[in-house]
Amino acid sequence: MSNARRRVLWGSLLAVLVAVATVVTPYWVMRPFRPQGPRELEVALTVLRFAPWLIAVALGLAVWMVARAWRGGWLRRSGTTLALLVVVAAAAASRVNLFEQMFAPLTVPTFVAANSDLLSADEVAMAVRVGDSARAYPVSIMAYHHVFNDEVGGVPLVVTY
Repeated sequence: MSNARRRVLWGSLLAVLVAVATVVTPYWVMRPFRPQGPRELEVALTVLRFAPWLIAVALGLAVWMVARAWRGGWLRRSGTTLALLVVVAAAAASRVNLFEQMFAPLTVPTFVAANSDLLSADEVAMAVRVGDSARAYPVSIMAYHHVFNDEVGGVPLVVTY
């Protein structure tokens, strides 16, 4: 394999690795219900901060590799084009906040009486009482929605976990 081909291969792989790592690193570190160490959280937040620049560099490198490989055979052209498509997909994925998708608002909540069988006896809940009205919000549900607007006894509240 010639040096030019080797450079195109490594350049394309580097572009793909940078783009994919830019998307995957923050999601991997900041997974819900998992403690993060201070150093790994710092790395994930740094990657998020520089993500637009990292993606732009990976995209530029991938385009350059396609241009350099275009005079070669169909295998080089298709390989570098595939790498470019992976980088473009990573660029699109980097614009989506997965955590907003995971923790969608609870738009149509249902309430049941406290003595119903829907909650187990050991269910942890947050409770509020205003006058004669009371509500309990199971932590297992709130953990996925985090914020809930409600009204108890005529008083508007924002319940959060």
